[in-house]
Amino acid sequence: MSPSELQAHALGLDLGGRAVLDGIELTARAGVPLAISGPSGSGKTVLLLALAGLIPPSRGTVLVDGTPISTDGDRGGIRFGVVLQTQGLVAEMTAQENVSLPLQERRLPTVEVRTRATEALRSVGLGDVHDRFTAELSGGQRQRVGVARALAGSPEIVIADEPTGELDPDNRARVLALLVDPSPDRIVVIASNDPEVVDACHRVLHLRDGIVDDGGDRIPG
Repeated sequence: MSPSELQAHALGLDLGGRAVLDGIELTARAGVPLAISGPSGSGKTVLLLALAGLIPPSRGTVLVDGTPISTDGDRGGIRFGVVLQTQGLVAEMTAQENVSLPLQERRLPTVEVRTRATEALRSVGLGDVHDRFTAELSGGQRQRVGVARALAGSPEIVIADEPTGELDPDNRARVLALLVDPSPDRIVVIASNDPEVVDACHRVLHLRDGIVDDGGDRIPG
């Protein structure tokens, strides 16, 4: 059964001797995409990394359906798809090889890995560059490879950091439609200051200086 809630409770994180996050409370529910907005340096990226279990919080907890998630790579079988702002691609690998990496880690059959990676690249409009090294691609193309990699494994929880920043209007709309999935079984959290992304999400939380700026979530107008 797919998870229904991703929560942060009293979440705090210190870096370089200062609190980057302090007392964060949020709940992201399946089928209700959550946008996190805020100025540069407000803590959006660090919050997403903590929600994805990629960095441990200094205080508080991150929970999936009430169970704290581990930061040691064991997520209890829950499939996360993470879109990094820096993409995190391997330059010496092709687009298809990059998208295939998380599928190979799950020890899926080779044919299934190839099929899923190909379909994921086609979904973001990159079916014609599957055999090109990512170092040869434009910034917008690399960003879409990162989205394809996150979605190829049919994740139950999607965490995306500024996934549309380098995209033209057509590709922004394409990627946004894929991320803000109408599926009631997927939890989606997107950090973005792109008004189109924020408007497409069902809820929005504002951060400023590592704290919730406006007292909590609201329904976008």
